Amino acid sequence: MHYDGCDVTWQIMLSPMIDYVGGGTYFRNIKKTIKIDVGFVLVHPGELFHKGVDIESGRRYLLICFTDGMPLPHKDSSSGDDEDHEKHLKNIVKVGV
Repeated sequence: MHYDGCDVTWQIMLSPMIDYVGGGTYFRNIKKTIKIDVGFVLVHPGELFHKGVDIESGRRYLLICFTDGMPLPHKDSSSGDDEDHEKHLKNIVKVGV
């Protein structure tokens, strides 16, 4: 679990979901894993705590960009707990499927 320390993070999916099993980006504040399909972009504040979910099989390619100079008025105030790992398995949001 980490935060990027930039103002905005951009994740551009280069792989179709059919090329891999698992994956996605888990966000602690919403306790959900976001999975995007090829050609989609996930944009989020760099201050949000998140992690890449393990790939079980196949390959996933992302282009990740970090932007500074756009101060945002909020920070991630969520707290982590030992159940985060189990919760992400049940809270998956698929975009572009």
